[in-house]
Amino acid sequence: MEHAREQTHLSGHHGWIRSRFDFAVVALLGVTVMAIAWGAYKAEVAAKDADHYFNRSVETLATAHKLDLRAAAVVDAYEQMFLELERERAEGKTKTIARLRRSLFTPPFLAAVRWWEQQPPASRPISPFSGSNPRYRNVFSARASALDAEATAYLERAHHAESRGIDYTVVIVILTVALFLLGITTQLSPPAARYALVVTGILIVLASIARFVDLSV
Repeated sequence: MEHAREQTHLSGHHGWIRSRFDFAVVALLGVTVMAIAWGAYKAEVAAKDADHYFNRSVETLATAHKLDLRAAAVVDAYEQMFLELERERAEGKTKTIARLRRSLFTPPFLAAVRWWEQQPPASRPISPFSGSNPRYRNVFSARASALDAEATAYLERAHHAESRGIDYTVVIVILTVALFLLGITTQLSPPAARYALVVTGILIVLASIARFVDLSV
């Protein structure tokens, strides 16, 4: 009598786990829940990466814009000096030109003007301070171009991280379906239906885990 009560007490603790099949379903449910948690973590990491790279792209573009403004200011200053040089030449003020060369005009400025003067009038650019002049280099413009390329790279990485986060979220939704299918198997009586749902759930979980591995590479 006491032994029978003990057996009844133990069976009551087992709950709905009445067979090895039920135990296998519980194990599959645990694996599915862990996979969902892993996917949620990876989706959160991808979202943070996307925000980080979007912010870096915006900050880099802002810096590039400031450098573009400084590059334009340098070109404007050079243009003004060039116009002054041409005016002095037109008036034949050789002494003034010599003084300007010594005191005002920098070697990069003179190199750009010298190259421009050596070109045929029909083919040379309007200004000595254009990108087609190999002897002229605006350091601010070069740095701004480099930052533009860097900002574009950050933006691409942000889009990639954002897409990766969406992929993880889709797999999580699919795993939720598997969790539902595995959960209702314990409430069904027909063995065929139970086995069909378990097989379907296993296939979904395996495909989802394979997708997680592919996304992690």
